[in-house]
Amino acid sequence: MSTNPGQDKFGNWLQPTAPGLFGLSLGALTVCGIGTVLVLLALVREAYALALITLLATFLIVLTTLIPFAGSTLFTKVSDRISLAGRNRRGESFYVTGPFSTLPLEAAQRLPGALLNVDTLSGVDGLNRDYTLLHHKAVGKIAAVFGCTPDGAAMQEQSVINNQVAHFGSWISSLSIDTGLAGATIVVDSASESSAGTCAAVRADVAPNAPAFAKRVLNEAVGTLPARSSVLNVYATMIWDAKALGATAKDLSPAVAEIAARLPQQSQMLTRAGAGAPKPLIEAELAEIAHLAYQPARDQELALDALTGLRAARAWDQSGPEFFDDSRGRVVFHDGVASMTLMMTIPPESQITARSFDQLFGPNPKFLRKRVAILYRPVDPGTAARTVNRLVSTADWKISTRRGRATSFDTKNKAVAEQTELELAQGARLALFSLMVTITFEANQDAYRDALNQIKSLMGQLLMPYRFVEHAGSAAFHTTLPFGVLPWTYTTTPLWLRAVL
Repeated sequence: MSTNPGQDKFGNWLQPTAPGLFGLSLGALTVCGIGTVLVLLALVREAYALALITLLATFLIVLTTLIPFAGSTLFTKVSDRISLAGRNRRGESFYVTGPFSTLPLEAAQRLPGALLNVDTLSGVDGLNRDYTLLHHKAVGKIAAVFGCTPDGAAMQEQSVINNQVAHFGSWISSLSIDTGLAGATIVVDSASESSAGTCAAVRADVAPNAPAFAKRVLNEAVGTLPARSSVLNVYATMIWDAKALGATAKDLSPAVAEIAARLPQQSQMLTRAGAGAPKPLIEAELAEIAHLAYQPARDQELALDALTGLRAARAWDQSGPEFFDDSRGRVVFHDGVASMTLMMTIPPESQITARSFDQLFGPNPKFLRKRVAILYRPVDPGTAARTVNRLVSTADWKISTRRGRATSFDTKNKAVAEQTELELAQGARLALFSLMVTITFEANQDAYRDALNQIKSLMGQLLMPYRFVEHAGSAAFHTTLPFGVLPWTYTTTPLWLRAVL
């Protein structure tokens, strides 16, 4: 009889919301209430035309700006289209590097979008490891990128996997108490790459004095390998607020020193969480990640260059694409290939296990490259307590205002909210998360159709509501890179107001 435990199940996520009624949010109810009062006042004064205009205006405001359809409101859809048209008209949606670039000479080959104004800061941490930090000057953030080497779960005991998942949960919990931490991302970058590098490496390891027969057998065996092999790279990125760590506009050294002191501890926590032997990445490695994201077909060339010692270290400020076209909407074009990005709107509606995302994370022959990015937003203990209190109140409100009996979903949501409140009281931490997926494919209609059908199939298996990014493809593409782009650092809308709306 096996003593190996079963797979732990996870789920019961809650989305921060404010109490509503009849399917309307608190913001929509507020606008309806104000509109109703104004209509009644107009009727009292016998201003029937004004009452009708006010009623129509209230209806249109609620319908277009406060009721989401497929993840976004009608106003957002229209404003996004207008914004895209404006960027196309101004030439902002087409990015060119090199001699034809319109950028200043010193920035002629830099990465586009939010990564254009990012510099590198290099040094050595407490374990004598070289590192390179990414300074996002526009938002005052500094990111450290770890390259991880997780062991595959297929050959591990379930007890080991469960233990790693528990430690991963501890790592997420620690984000909320890490001073100055603005967020973290886990990026799983997978590809079906050329096996030329592997074949060349095997042949290069043959001893010169090996028997001719052995060399011939090995050469024939290598020749039977598939033309492409699957690779999977995992990156963990921590992003800190430079000002919160003591940095000033003219001196970043206090923040850099503090982050360098924290890198060993982060490595240890990630190791316990199943990340293998994570190490901070340096500038050349970060530049190569960007290079392959734009030109995935160059994997074979880079692999052979590495084996022959011809690889030239690429600088960060020279790792941009030759061109990046964001003028079409959903699909962006870069260096001869195309990409599109989708984003989770609601967490998986069913419970998941440690193996539920295997198909989504793993390489797929329908894509040249695929990046799955999970973004974590830590919530401080005080804000977490208030957020959970609102969740409990919202659950009670929905049950008390529902006509007829409460449904099983209402009862479940209330139980989950109360359980979350209990766990917070016992010392647990709260973190918000989201998921984005970028897929890269050949720039033709057949490849687009195959990639679209495949990613829809993968997402459908997770029962996870999602939507494609239709009008900000460049921003979405670069958010899924492991370079520390956090969407919420570029918005001024507070978290509580988003919940209300």
